Amino acid sequence: MRPLPLVYFHGMPGGPGEWAVNAQPALRESAWLADRNDPAETVEAIAARLAAAFPGGVRLIGFSAGAFAALRTAALLGDKAAALDLVSPAAPLQLGNFLPDMAGGPIFRMAARQPGLFATVARAQGSLARHFPGFLLGRLLATAQGGDAELARDPGFRQRMAAVLRDGLGRDFRGFETEVLAYVADWRDVLGQVSGEVTIWQGDRDNWTPPAMGRALLAAMPGSRLELLPGASHYSALRAALARIG
Repeated sequence: MRPLPLVYFHGMPGGPGEWAVNAQPALRESAWLADRNDPAETVEAIAARLAAAFPGGVRLIGFSAGAFAALRTAALLGDKAAALDLVSPAAPLQLGNFLPDMAGGPIFRMAARQPGLFATVARAQGSLARHFPGFLLGRLLATAQGGDAELARDPGFRQRMAAVLRDGLGRDFRGFETEVLAYVADWRDVLGQVSGEVTIWQGDRDNWTPPAMGRALLAAMPGSRLELLPGASHYSALRAALARIG
């Protein structure tokens, strides 16, 4: 049986370039890359294009906040989303008390409680990503632990991921703003609308999307399975998962 076409949903802030930075060489040219930094790239538009382009079905990969977009797309595709890999997934916040253990917790709390202030912060982060992407990446990696601590010391990784931020959030902050505001709302009902095979890839040292999120998704999605990645944090979990997916 031929492998299903791969579709990748990047994290936020992030961009399609994450794929080339973190995927194994054999996978780098093999995926359809969604760009959620473009406000016009709604999950409805993405699902419609995928259904037309791949009538035999697809395998969706959602990384971090990209899991939110991947799950909504899978719900729209129905049985055409035959498999779904959620890597370092951002689960609905209403499934547990996750924010105190999330490095990005203050941003999500602000988006939920003060959306106007969050919009101002998102615009400012977009300006940083456009003009000083290396500085912004340094802030994002400041609390790196597990496998991410090693990546944070890699000049090549930092240079390429800074370019991802510049070309994504730095190009248009509105996609990030829209995605985060939608994410902090209650979207638990989407989980029951996904019919494909679901695998959750979770680093046990992740402080961006903590292991409790992976376990909560496992409990909320009967039939899903959890693959724990020892020593992995966030981007290091993405690399470990893609190595096994490929």
